[in-house]
Amino acid sequence: MKFTVHKSTLINKLTPAMGTVSNKNTITSIEGVLIETLPSGEIRFSTYDMNKGYRTTFIPTEIVREGRFILNAQRFLQIVRVLPDDEVTVDINDKLSCTISCDKVSFSMFAMRGEDFPNLPDLQSDRGFEISSEKLKMIIGKVSHSIAEQDNRPMLCGAFFKIREGEMEVVSCDSYTLSRCSVKCDISSLAASGELSYSFIIPGHALGELSKCLSEGEEENVKFFISRKHAIVVKGDTVFFTRTIDSEYIDYERIIPKENDIFVTVDRERFLDALERANIVAEEKIKSSGKSYVKISVYEQSLSVTSASVNGRVFDEMDCVHEGGDLDIGFNCRYLINSTKVAEGENIKISLKSATQAITIEPVEADDEFKYFYMILPVRMNDQQ
Repeated sequence: MKFTVHKSTLINKLTPAMGTVSNKNTITSIEGVLIETLPSGEIRFSTYDMNKGYRTTFIPTEIVREGRFILNAQRFLQIVRVLPDDEVTVDINDKLSCTISCDKVSFSMFAMRGEDFPNLPDLQSDRGFEISSEKLKMIIGKVSHSIAEQDNRPMLCGAFFKIREGEMEVVSCDSYTLSRCSVKCDISSLAASGELSYSFIIPGHALGELSKCLSEGEEENVKFFISRKHAIVVKGDTVFFTRTIDSEYIDYERIIPKENDIFVTVDRERFLDALERANIVAEEKIKSSGKSYVKISVYEQSLSVTSASVNGRVFDEMDCVHEGGDLDIGFNCRYLINSTKVAEGENIKISLKSATQAITIEPVEADDEFKYFYMILPVRMNDQQ
């Protein structure tokens, strides 16, 4: 195999693929990128870590010799990055010796035969829909912080998507926080039957990589296909695919508090600033093996944020609109920061009930186009602050 292409094209095609390259596996081939020449005159890159994968094509400047080989992806990208900004030639011979040259610079590395690359799953499905890339990227960013990294309930390690005509809802829960967002948008069916009712769970580790492939601030659509075990997202000449979590999602409607009777309206940025300050002290408590929490106190028309450690204490008070009784309640500060940061609007509405029951964060004014709802469980406060 021998082909020539500009360095910028290689960088643009290789960089998004790195998130689906395995570096913790005994199978050497999945640490690589499969490079193939196609009858159409294109080059195709494929990466696959046995759970998620990425495939993209591009038109090279020239194909001198066809072939199908694997190169170590990390090494290949490192080499390409330090080459001059010019045309790059990749030459792999039958003895699996690869030369990567640009201008007067050349590197050599070993290659593997393309036949050693694992078989990719079937990326064809007749069930799917088309949706705004920007809206999909936005809603992933609003719920990702509530996905569990490890849990004996596998469904909590992913985000639950519910697609209906004109609306996409996504829910995530890590046992301590719950995020629920929905957005109104144009969704068109790609199924011959016109089906437009889908529910599926995408693993958290795959959502971050999917988000990198999506456009921000561009009115571009992606095609989203659902097969028996995989979700396949097609955007232009790139394909991202991942295993879905084969499980029923939790009944999140049942755990959402419905009897909160203390309501606080507060400036979101002001509240977030107070939490960031309090977290400096709260993190000191983690290092000293103490309970890491901040105390939120609501009284009269004020809200205060307090945190204390062996090294010091922080107190921050702000104005708010308060309805209901007074309350002191403790939280893991990071959970509150994550939910407040991704909330929208100048002001947010916080609903509470008692020091042992979950609070919710919602917009002050309803928006028919985009809705968000965050729930955070409190922690027990054992010492005085």
